[in-house]
Amino acid sequence: MDVPNIPHSFKKPVGDNESLWRRIYNNPNFPQYKPDDKGGYRVSSAAFKDRNNELSVDIASKTTIDKCLAGPPRGDALASIKAKIPKGFGYPVIEDPLPNNPAHALIKGKIKRSHTKLLAKACQWVVEPRFT
Repeated sequence: MDVPNIPHSFKKPVGDNESLWRRIYNNPNFPQYKPDDKGGYRVSSAAFKDRNNELSVDIASKTTIDKCLAGPPRGDALASIKAKIPKGFGYPVIEDPLPNNPAHALIKGKIKRSHTKLLAKACQWVVEPRFT
């Protein structure tokens, strides 16, 4: 599928009730999840930090778990957050389909540290971290 390069200002906003999936990487040098107080793991605020002022997510209703987790590195997890959460902090969430990923979307703006923590707390696991 060929998707034209459309400026972000013309891209469609994502609905408030859409679930956004964020791939959570198993990288020991930049951990995106931490142990919780129940013997499992929780999403870390590091999962919502990005140097480019836009955070890649997938719109859950437009993809599958397998597509989100396809490719290396192994051991990735998948977290879900409703679009209304980052939007409530003032971060636009827009559709940004890619040729190989029509579900791709962006959370726009430089996310404040205090917000990264709140976004992480609002997440729920779709696929929990695995260590194989």
